[in-house]
Amino acid sequence: MNLSIGDKIYVTDELLEGKLISFTDSHVTFECPDGFEYTFAREKVYMLTAEGKVENQPKFVEDTYKQKGKKIVQTSSSVALNFSTKNTVVDIHLEVLLPHEASTYNDAEALQLQLQVVRELIREANRQRIRKFTIVHGVGKGKLRKEIRTLLSESYPEIEYLDGNYQKFGAGATELIIHQFD
Repeated sequence: MNLSIGDKIYVTDELLEGKLISFTDSHVTFECPDGFEYTFAREKVYMLTAEGKVENQPKFVEDTYKQKGKKIVQTSSSVALNFSTKNTVVDIHLEVLLPHEASTYNDAEALQLQLQVVRELIREANRQRIRKFTIVHGVGKGKLRKEIRTLLSESYPEIEYLDGNYQKFGAGATELIIHQFD
């Protein structure tokens, strides 16, 4: 695949797309419309044509893009990733993330979207060297809370988590404390 700075890029594993900003023989770095930069192994990245089609790739990649491409979230327009306040609180209820599209997501898609937002929040907190913030996930049946905590336990051993302020959020929030930055 011949790459040029500015090419549109798509990553199937993360359902991300953006503009190529740099590359080597083994990795590419691109910027998503939300302003985040991501680096992936070159074999995980596919180019998009001007019409938004996946260029010269296996059918499963094209099918994945067609099915999920319309549901890629432009997080910065949906989630306040501004860690300028001392006690940052981010609400990840689907209705807050996607007020006009929330009803188009099934439960599994919504859960994956919310977990992706948590990952992006952690990346941004690392980037800005923010040690502590709170995620509001709601009480519900407790599935999202459990999945967030499983994600944190399995993927982020440097992050301590505990229940958020009970007076403000009841049992519907998790506070994260980052003890070691990447």
